[in-house]
Amino acid sequence: IPGGSMESASLKWTVRVPGEFESVDEIKNIVVKTKNNTPIYLYDLAEVYFGFKDETSYSRLNGTPSVTLSVQKRSGENIIRIIDEIKEILETESRFFPANTHYVVVTDFSDDIRTMVSDLENNIIAGLLLVILVLYFFMGTRNGILVGLAIPMSMLISFIVISFLGYTLNMIVLFSLILALGMLVDNAVVIVENIFRHHQEGKGLMQAAKDGAQEVGVAVIVSTATTLMAFLPMIFWKGIIGEFMSYLPITLIITLASSLFVALVFNPVLASNFLKVDEKISRLPGDRFLNWLIVHYERFLKLSLNHRWKMLGLLAVGYIAMLAFYGKFNHGKEFFPDLEPKQIIIEVEAPLGTRLETSDKIVREIERRIKDTPDMKNYVANVGNSTNPFDFGGGAGASHKSQVTIDLLKKYERSQSSMLTLKQVTEELKGIPGATIDVTKPQEGPPTGRAVEIQIKGEDFRKLSVISGDIQNRIADVPGIAKLKDDYEKGKPELSIRIDREKAALFGLNTFQIANTIRTAINGTEASEYRIGTDEYDITVQFGEKYRQNYSDLLNLTVFYEGVHYPLANFASIEFTSGLSTVNHVDGDRVLTVTADAIGRSSAEVLADCKERLADFRTPPGYTISFAGQDEEQQKSMDFLMRAFFIALLLIFFILVTEFNSITLPFVIMMTVVLSLFGVFFGLLVTFKPFGIIMTMIGVISLAGVVVNNAIVLIDYIQKLRERGYAKRDAIVQAGKTRLRPVLLTAITTILGLIPLTVGINIDFMGLLTGDINLSRFIELGAESSQWWSGMGVVVIFGLFFATALTLVAVPVMYDMLSDALTDLAAKFARRRKPADEESPDLGEAPQKA
Repeated sequence: IPGGSMESASLKWTVRVPGEFESVDEIKNIVVKTKNNTPIYLYDLAEVYFGFKDETSYSRLNGTPSVTLSVQKRSGENIIRIIDEIKEILETESRFFPANTHYVVVTDFSDDIRTMVSDLENNIIAGLLLVILVLYFFMGTRNGILVGLAIPMSMLISFIVISFLGYTLNMIVLFSLILALGMLVDNAVVIVENIFRHHQEGKGLMQAAKDGAQEVGVAVIVSTATTLMAFLPMIFWKGIIGEFMSYLPITLIITLASSLFVALVFNPVLASNFLKVDEKISRLPGDRFLNWLIVHYERFLKLSLNHRWKMLGLLAVGYIAMLAFYGKFNHGKEFFPDLEPKQIIIEVEAPLGTRLETSDKIVREIERRIKDTPDMKNYVANVGNSTNPFDFGGGAGASHKSQVTIDLLKKYERSQSSMLTLKQVTEELKGIPGATIDVTKPQEGPPTGRAVEIQIKGEDFRKLSVISGDIQNRIADVPGIAKLKDDYEKGKPELSIRIDREKAALFGLNTFQIANTIRTAINGTEASEYRIGTDEYDITVQFGEKYRQNYSDLLNLTVFYEGVHYPLANFASIEFTSGLSTVNHVDGDRVLTVTADAIGRSSAEVLADCKERLADFRTPPGYTISFAGQDEEQQKSMDFLMRAFFIALLLIFFILVTEFNSITLPFVIMMTVVLSLFGVFFGLLVTFKPFGIIMTMIGVISLAGVVVNNAIVLIDYIQKLRERGYAKRDAIVQAGKTRLRPVLLTAITTILGLIPLTVGINIDFMGLLTGDINLSRFIELGAESSQWWSGMGVVVIFGLFFATALTLVAVPVMYDMLSDALTDLAAKFARRRKPADEESPDLGEAPQKA
């Protein structure tokens, strides 16, 4: 429609073909009747053509114009099935694409899931083989198989229960199975080894199975119960992190309970039929090593018992030295593991009001600079849209905001670390004028907010903006900080049309008519639809492009009413203004949020430096600052895990008191948890791992339930020997020698089960089994899944190693010192009361023995 008037706003349309147009010509021939019923064809009033809507964004794939189609699955659906079906549809439909048109799958989450699952499956197989190999070296082929059968049988029962709960095999469940892998044989090792010992002493298989299982049955039940109690509090973990990690305790509880059932029911039955004392066992490397070790262990244990205080003093000094050393040379802490990114996200923000064409020039310069990025697979540029195309979300277009996302090759195909690639991209994009450019990576794991999130609360946004600027100036040079900004936006520059209602009323106009006329002229109005078969196209009524390009065009606009054109300037004023784009509230208070990411350093370290810089920051009266986002989630998680740790210790202690009917013996056993922390700190130091709020703490809680098992089995046997008449020292030494084999085996199997995942060695067993194997990467070092779990693996491996070694010495020494402490105190108390009792004339009883 020509500019200057909007007669169409009051014209009556008569459609020749009711409800549907078959061609553009039919639209041109629409008859429009004026007030005096004079028929006018539409083509006399306006230009009618078949075209496209005005572009609000641009999209390019590797520099070529493109359209990005994102598909999001429904909750509870199988993402692998959906993506496989989509690929089949794409393959079929691509045959009908126009010439020179092709498609590229830029992000395939099913591929990441398959890689993760494959890595974990390979680690399960590798751990299983290592465990069986160890059992063979120490117990022989037949006995090793009898123990090793506990793994598939326990797994089978676990899978049945997990499937009944409706769980899928996600990464947390699979890792839980790996963590449990080495522990699955612990109970079987103790029971089968004890049955084997009884059989060696000359008992028949049936009697040996009965006596051996009965002798250690209670200890096995108690040790498993303590492990389950360690994981029980984590089931009640609330919030986003709790939902993410809740699969771990539930899976471990199910799996370890299954292993207990197998050890108490299946293993004795199998042993009573298939166990065999083979003379060749004495020639096994493991058996020869154990015999050598037992001799030296007995000598060292007797030495330790004869110098109890010196031994405990040496342990205390070593423990304190380790704490001091870790406090001085630790590698910081982290919330979640800092993973190598699979993608690099470049966010571009020009000043508000920047035209789309200007934003496109900036993005094209970015595309030119990143085209030689190492290990780049694809890149997608979205101009006028800040939404990440790989996030499968929605996002409103904004002409001043753009985003370029680089999709990297798979980890084993890269020539360098993607962290280094990210730094290189950051350096390449420095010095581009006209916009703020932030280079970052996608967030992994559950949504926990930005590394730094500072909420500034107050009433006046102008003051909030000033405070935000001061805060950003203070923390801008913190090492590793990136993408530092706030969410304060004044809004686009805009034209504000203020209507004088009284003047408009004199012309018979109201605000709705005026606003509708302006909207139709500038933005256009969808008057109807143009249909061809099943396709629909909007029919938009709008000023011609040359009549809506500048401020003067709006001044020339007239509003048509009852045959008269009324200039807009007669009853409205036009001015340039700007206003707030958004007003954010938290708990009813106005808030402005300063956010930042961490690149090259852990989020926790960057956050700690920011807190230190702002420790003495003072705000005006009525204004406050607080840390939120990841800091808030981190603090919640730390508080919960510390409570869960102490609750787990309390539950374990109660079970031990019930079992041993003593206070001192549970105290001795619980000291193994303290000893394990020595290994935790040592492991984090030598592997250069930061202390993970989530992974390390879960590893420590897991250790609390695992390390007490060896002490339970050891002390339980000492008590049984003393009941049989052994002197205390003789019972301690004999129990240490007898239980050395199962203690070492349970520790070694648990450690070896975790080594492949922790070290990141991935052997493609699944490819070997299915025949789909890539010989070039049959053995892969630094598997992608190890980035997630290596921290927890280090904690469990080193903690269990040191706890086992120290348990074999410290627990017997502490038992020797404390086992009869309460009895001795009671005897001393009785002796002190003895003279008074004898002098009492009313008792008439002989003095009693203490």
